[in-house]
Amino acid sequence: MVERLNVSLQAVSEWGDANLVTFNASKTQACLFSAKRSLFDLTPTFRGVSITLTDRLQLLGISLTPTLNFDTCIESLAQVAAKKLGILAKVRQYFTSKQLLNLYQAQVRSCMEYCSHLWDGSAKYQLEALESIEKRARKLVGNDRLFMLDFRV
Repeated sequence: MVERLNVSLQAVSEWGDANLVTFNASKTQACLFSAKRSLFDLTPTFRGVSITLTDRLQLLGISLTPTLNFDTCIESLAQVAAKKLGILAKVRQYFTSKQLLNLYQAQVRSCMEYCSHLWDGSAKYQLEALESIEKRARKLVGNDRLFMLDFRV
Protein backbone atom coordinates (compact mmCIF):
# COMPACT_ATOMS: atom_id res chain seq x y z
CA MET A 1 0.00 0.00 0.00
CA VAL A 2 2.82 2.41 0.88
CA GLU A 3 4.57 1.57 -2.37
CA ARG A 4 1.46 2.40 -4.41
CA LEU A 5 1.04 5.63 -2.49
CA ASN A 6 4.68 6.59 -3.09
CA VAL A 7 4.33 5.78 -6.81
CA SER A 8 1.28 8.06 -6.96
CA LEU A 9 3.11 10.84 -5.12
CA GLN A 10 6.05 10.44 -7.52
CA ALA A 11 3.64 10.79 -10.46
CA VAL A 12 2.25 13.99 -8.92
CA SER A 13 5.78 15.31 -8.47
CA GLU A 14 6.69 14.51 -12.08
CA TRP A 15 3.49 16.14 -13.31
CA GLY A 16 4.39 19.26 -11.34
CA ASP A 17 7.87 19.35 -12.87
CA ALA A 18 6.45 18.93 -16.38
CA ASN A 19 3.87 21.68 -15.86
CA LEU A 20 6.07 24.14 -13.94
CA VAL A 21 4.16 23.65 -10.71
CA THR A 22 6.17 23.85 -7.50
CA PHE A 23 5.07 21.81 -4.50
CA ASN A 24 6.27 22.50 -0.97
CA ALA A 25 6.90 19.00 0.35
CA SER A 26 7.33 20.25 3.92
CA LYS A 27 3.71 21.51 3.92
CA THR A 28 2.32 18.24 2.57
CA GLN A 29 -0.17 16.61 4.93
CA ALA A 30 -1.41 13.03 5.09
CA CYS A 31 -4.30 11.45 6.93
CA LEU A 32 -5.48 7.86 6.69
CA PHE A 33 -9.19 7.48 6.04
CA SER A 34 -10.11 3.89 6.81
CA ALA A 35 -12.90 1.87 8.35
CA LYS A 36 -10.34 -0.53 9.84
CA ARG A 37 -9.80 -0.34 13.56
CA SER A 38 -6.07 -1.10 13.45
CA LEU A 39 -4.14 1.61 11.69
CA PHE A 40 -1.52 0.89 9.09
CA ASP A 41 2.09 1.78 9.64
CA LEU A 42 2.51 4.23 6.78
CA THR A 43 5.33 6.64 6.07
CA PRO A 44 4.87 7.97 2.55
CA THR A 45 7.51 10.21 0.99
CA PHE A 46 7.03 13.15 -1.32
CA ARG A 47 10.03 14.73 -3.04
CA GLY A 48 12.35 13.00 -0.58
CA VAL A 49 10.51 14.24 2.50
CA SER A 50 8.81 11.75 4.83
CA ILE A 51 5.20 12.65 5.44
CA THR A 52 3.90 11.76 8.86
CA LEU A 53 0.28 10.76 9.23
CA THR A 54 -1.83 13.12 11.28
CA ASP A 55 -5.17 12.58 12.98
CA ARG A 56 -6.52 15.83 11.53
CA LEU A 57 -6.15 17.25 8.03
CA GLN A 58 -6.54 21.01 7.55
CA LEU A 59 -7.68 22.08 4.08
CA LEU A 60 -8.86 25.62 3.37
CA GLY A 61 -10.24 26.11 6.85
CA ILE A 62 -11.94 22.73 7.08
CA SER A 63 -10.67 20.13 9.51
CA LEU A 64 -11.02 16.51 8.37
CA THR A 65 -10.62 13.56 10.73
CA PRO A 66 -10.23 9.88 9.81
CA THR A 67 -13.84 9.28 10.88
CA LEU A 68 -15.10 12.32 8.92
CA ASN A 69 -16.70 13.74 12.04
CA PHE A 70 -17.20 17.48 11.54
CA ASP A 71 -18.11 18.46 15.11
CA THR A 72 -14.95 20.51 15.73
CA CYS A 73 -15.27 22.18 12.35
CA ILE A 74 -18.91 23.11 12.95
CA GLU A 75 -18.05 24.29 16.46
CA SER A 76 -15.35 26.65 15.19
CA LEU A 77 -17.64 27.99 12.45
CA ALA A 78 -20.32 28.63 15.06
CA GLN A 79 -17.85 30.49 17.32
CA VAL A 80 -16.75 32.79 14.49
CA ALA A 81 -20.34 33.38 13.39
CA ALA A 82 -21.43 34.13 16.99
CA LYS A 83 -18.68 36.74 17.36
CA LYS A 84 -19.72 38.42 14.11
CA LEU A 85 -23.37 38.38 15.14
CA GLY A 86 -22.40 39.87 18.50
CA ILE A 87 -20.76 42.79 16.73
CA LEU A 88 -23.89 43.28 14.63
CA ALA A 89 -25.97 43.31 17.81
CA LYS A 90 -23.81 46.08 19.26
CA VAL A 91 -24.25 48.33 16.21
CA ARG A 92 -27.88 47.47 15.39
CA GLN A 93 -29.14 50.92 16.41
CA TYR A 94 -27.42 52.43 13.38
CA PHE A 95 -29.09 50.19 10.78
CA THR A 96 -32.57 49.37 9.50
CA SER A 97 -33.90 45.81 9.56
CA LYS A 98 -33.15 45.39 5.86
CA GLN A 99 -29.58 46.62 6.32
CA LEU A 100 -29.07 44.32 9.30
CA LEU A 101 -30.36 41.41 7.25
CA ASN A 102 -27.95 42.24 4.43
CA LEU A 103 -25.06 42.48 6.88
CA TYR A 104 -26.08 39.20 8.49
CA GLN A 105 -26.22 37.44 5.13
CA ALA A 106 -22.88 38.85 3.98
CA GLN A 107 -20.86 38.49 7.17
CA VAL A 108 -22.46 35.84 9.39
CA ARG A 109 -24.50 33.55 7.16
CA SER A 110 -21.74 33.24 4.56
CA CYS A 111 -19.38 32.17 7.37
CA MET A 112 -21.87 29.56 8.60
CA GLU A 113 -22.42 28.15 5.11
CA TYR A 114 -18.72 27.77 4.25
CA CYS A 115 -18.26 24.22 2.91
CA SER A 116 -21.70 23.27 4.21
CA HIS A 117 -22.03 20.67 1.47
CA LEU A 118 -19.38 18.65 3.33
CA TRP A 119 -20.88 18.71 6.83
CA ASP A 120 -24.56 19.18 5.97
CA GLY A 121 -25.39 15.56 6.78
CA SER A 122 -24.00 15.83 10.30
CA ALA A 123 -26.05 14.88 13.32
CA LYS A 124 -28.73 17.29 14.47
CA TYR A 125 -27.03 17.90 17.82
CA GLN A 126 -23.90 19.06 15.97
CA LEU A 127 -25.88 21.59 13.93
CA GLU A 128 -27.75 23.05 16.91
CA ALA A 129 -25.08 25.72 17.49
CA LEU A 130 -25.67 27.09 13.99
CA GLU A 131 -29.43 26.94 14.45
CA SER A 132 -29.20 28.98 17.65
CA ILE A 133 -27.17 31.66 15.84
CA GLU A 134 -29.85 31.86 13.18
CA LYS A 135 -32.54 32.26 15.88
CA ARG A 136 -30.52 35.08 17.45
CA ALA A 137 -30.24 36.72 14.01
CA ARG A 138 -34.02 36.59 13.56
CA LYS A 139 -34.46 38.48 16.83
CA LEU A 140 -31.76 40.94 15.85
CA VAL A 141 -33.29 41.73 12.45
CA GLY A 142 -36.65 42.11 14.13
CA ASN A 143 -38.70 41.64 10.98
CA ASP A 144 -39.32 37.90 10.74
CA ARG A 145 -41.30 38.29 7.53
CA LEU A 146 -38.37 40.08 5.86
CA PHE A 147 -36.02 37.39 7.16
CA MET A 148 -38.13 34.60 5.67
CA LEU A 149 -38.58 36.32 2.29
CA ASP A 150 -34.85 36.73 1.77
CA PHE A 151 -34.05 33.09 2.54
CA ARG A 152 -36.47 31.49 0.11
CA VAL A 153 -34.76 29.48 -2.58
